[in-house]
Amino acid sequence: MGFARQTRQVVAADAPGPPSTAVIYWQVWVEAGREGRIFTYANPQHLELAAGDLVRVPLRGRPHVGLVVEALQVLPTDLPVARLLAITALHQRAAVDPHWQELLQEVARQCHTTVFKTLKSALPPGWLGQSRPSQPAGPRPLSWVSAVEGVVVATPRQQQLLEALQQHGGGAWLRDVCGGWGFSRSVVDGLRRGGGVSVTARLPGLEAAGPPRGPAAASATVAASSSDSEPRALNTAQQQALAAILASPPGSELLLWGVTGSGKTEVYLQAAAATLAAGSSVLLLTPEIGLIPQLLDRCRTRFGTGVLEFHSGVSDAGRVLVWRRCLAARRGEPLLVVGTRSAVFLPLQPIGLIVLDEEHDTSYKQDAPMPCYHCRDVARIRCRSGSRLLLGSATPSLETWLACHPLSSLRKSDARRPATTLLRLPDRIGGAQTPRVSVVDMRLELADGHRRLISRALMERLEQVRERGEQAVVLVPRRGYSSFLSCRSCGEVVQCPHCDVALTVHRQREGRAWLRCHWCDHRQEITERCGHCGSTAFKPFGAGTQRVIEQLEGELEGLRVLRFDRDTTRGRDGHRRLLAAFAAGEADVLVGTQMLAKGMDLPQVTLAAVLAADGLLHRPDLRAAEQCLQLLLQLAGRAGRGERPGSVLVQTYSPDHPVICHLIDGHYERFLDEELQLRHQARLVPFSRACLLRFAGGSASATATTAAALAERVRPAVQAAGWELIGPAPAPVARVAGRHRWQLLLHGPAGTPLPLPEEQMLRQGLDGRVTLSIDPDPMEL
Repeated sequence: MGFARQTRQVVAADAPGPPSTAVIYWQVWVEAGREGRIFTYANPQHLELAAGDLVRVPLRGRPHVGLVVEALQVLPTDLPVARLLAITALHQRAAVDPHWQELLQEVARQCHTTVFKTLKSALPPGWLGQSRPSQPAGPRPLSWVSAVEGVVVATPRQQQLLEALQQHGGGAWLRDVCGGWGFSRSVVDGLRRGGGVSVTARLPGLEAAGPPRGPAAASATVAASSSDSEPRALNTAQQQALAAILASPPGSELLLWGVTGSGKTEVYLQAAAATLAAGSSVLLLTPEIGLIPQLLDRCRTRFGTGVLEFHSGVSDAGRVLVWRRCLAARRGEPLLVVGTRSAVFLPLQPIGLIVLDEEHDTSYKQDAPMPCYHCRDVARIRCRSGSRLLLGSATPSLETWLACHPLSSLRKSDARRPATTLLRLPDRIGGAQTPRVSVVDMRLELADGHRRLISRALMERLEQVRERGEQAVVLVPRRGYSSFLSCRSCGEVVQCPHCDVALTVHRQREGRAWLRCHWCDHRQEITERCGHCGSTAFKPFGAGTQRVIEQLEGELEGLRVLRFDRDTTRGRDGHRRLLAAFAAGEADVLVGTQMLAKGMDLPQVTLAAVLAADGLLHRPDLRAAEQCLQLLLQLAGRAGRGERPGSVLVQTYSPDHPVICHLIDGHYERFLDEELQLRHQARLVPFSRACLLRFAGGSASATATTAAALAERVRPAVQAAGWELIGPAPAPVARVAGRHRWQLLLHGPAGTPLPLPEEQMLRQGLDGRVTLSIDPDPMEL
């Protein structure tokens, strides 16, 4: 059932003429249960309603907000009027407009799921939650602190507050200033009395997400500087790229391919400024929350604190406020929103430009819950209504590269994808050289008697970095202390009791250690004896970020090290706080996981190193080589972005691997062409399509039986469409959080529709205890 706009129909109590016998009932979608359900309600107050309106309705004795789906002139025979509950009030008119309805319908069709499941994924949490009629309809006014221009006499602490406010566009919420920023109310009041700041009541709106919080954020130079307040002078390549973007017709798709440090972000900002000046809104998207702080700070320095922020790190209330601002902007000024993949559903209208920075990143794909959409595909749908789509990357994906590849023999016709215009930024800003790559053959280290995790060459380079007052970043594939705990007597590996994975060893600085599952977050103490043979010969194997830091600090006395992974960047300001501390020179080395390689602009970093690259090179996945080279090139791009040249050091047991060779020569385009040729010969993605059906249930036998039954049911239609069906088989991680997992893979020609019935028909007859997830074009194969 779709959300096609219905004609407004009103039943007036005092209508002239003979009384009407027509009674209009309304079907309302309410967020109840796992997916939400549609209920039929009466309209005794004769409210003027239409599909897309939000209404207040009762459900199970509690008030809720629901979405009007469609009108019913006649009730089904099995639904007596006496059983109907009544709509109590109109909550918001036209909350879902026709353009947005069409977007949801198309995403649902492409992802092979229901419109209502897509709606639930698109709306911010709490948008259709329990209604609170007793509260005011709008948000409460809050206190806003603004710096006042002019010279004032201020204490050192008051001067710090003035500088912090100027860093963030001249104003901030009082609750943030006196909360996360660490200033007392007396500092604010003293400045107010002296004429340095004004404190006014303001409704949350453009600043719904709030400015960056925390004292580190107030002084951070990692993301934005005063030079960002005005557009920077562009070099010739940047000027040509910007001119091509602005001259492209509505609906165009462009790829801005620029080496790391080539100034892609400045092109984004100037394209955004031109779009906003033309009266259209802009979406700037990044793949991960960790990349938000720098981009957001640069945008707010350039455009003011009115820049909106939308991602899972923003509170539910904050995201709802941003959503409301987007709805209101359809009648007023254009907006600029910075966010992650979920922001692609924001109801901005008209929208003139959508930017996907780091477009190659797999985090743009949602694999659970359904719909399993790719942000790039949703952005393409949105651009059909007249906006431009700008994809940016130093290491574009094979799919995007094929869309603008000069070798027509490799193209496959695909009506869903428009031709993509390729724009190049071949050089770093200011003529800086790309970092020189050197490889440490760990086989030679081992043969020479050096059995340490960190090579002698890397130790020497880190010592040099510290002596010169420079900085380094070190990438470790895993967080924690070590990969797993194993018994040296019998070989038993300590497993998670709820998942088919080994528990990871974590350790605090004071020596306390524990085991943790990175899939279900189960934690347990480390036992002294092996549960299998009783031996006490336990030994941690592999290395995580904690163990690397321990060894670095033990080997290089006085080396200051910070850890940058999911465990240390939790909370709203986790990423910004650590990056600000590192940029301020509080550490010599930043040790982190893959998030370390993405988007950071740290001028003092001259060395980028990779430990244990082999774990990235030898993953059993179709895209392993592509994703590994992308990650290593992105990490290499962190070095040498300032005045001093940069270098890269990679430790590996496979120095002759093709990915390592391409990393050394830096010819990513050559790798893309070679990889496309191989994929073309083997008829693999992107010259084919895939779809993964995932099953999960508490019973191993029920899950396996359900997967096998569905495979036999769909096999004839799959084969008739020229597709192949592989499986069913246990998932690579066959049990997570106590639920057993199986999967079924469909593989077929590119550009053809999935040979599957609708999701509801697929689920018919399946064991109700087993869940089914449909993932078209999965990122991991």
